[in-house]
Amino acid sequence: MRLELRLVISVLLSVAVTQTPVPGRPTGYIYQSPSSPKIVVEAFYDLLCVDSKANWPVLKEVFGQFSDKDIEGIIHIFPLPYHHNAYFMQQASVVVRQTDPSQFVKMMELIFQQQDMFLTGAVNMTEPQVQKMIAESLSQNLPVDYNRVMEGFTDEVVTREARYAWKYAASRAVTGTPQFLVNGVHVPSAPNYSVLEWFQFISSLLDTPY
Repeated sequence: MRLELRLVISVLLSVAVTQTPVPGRPTGYIYQSPSSPKIVVEAFYDLLCVDSKANWPVLKEVFGQFSDKDIEGIIHIFPLPYHHNAYFMQQASVVVRQTDPSQFVKMMELIFQQQDMFLTGAVNMTEPQVQKMIAESLSQNLPVDYNRVMEGFTDEVVTREARYAWKYAASRAVTGTPQFLVNGVHVPSAPNYSVLEWFQFISSLLDTPY
């Protein structure tokens, strides 16, 4: 774990000394967004992170409880360097967002269900084999075109958007997953919040007059 942390920190430092590119549109998937949100919750997930998988049901319920409030929910995919195949998942998620954003959450939940297949089950597979397996899984379970997903792994626009998203997270000092920003501020304890603790936290912010 120490080696993994040092790896992430070293990458973040390299990002810090260079200009973070400005994307043509905000990064992340907007899960819900009122016209004038008072609170913005940004979640950073790695699709192959078991902790992200465990956290999602909690956050999903929280978003549901505040669906009629001034809460904007944004999900960022942040592939960790030591989850090799997670970057391919990031590229695939970009393809899904580009072709049919309504399928993004379904895609995320599908990959969470199939994590073992893309972690231990892909240890001895080549990169092209893993990419093919991702495309097959998405096209068989979602209205996503197999060839479009495969093309996405070498598509310049897809790759650029995936990199911009990663660099945005790194520029916000995100070092792991899941992590959360609330109104642009890190909330270190949020990954361990229960639904009740999230409810109390957000309710206290909604009650703040400024």
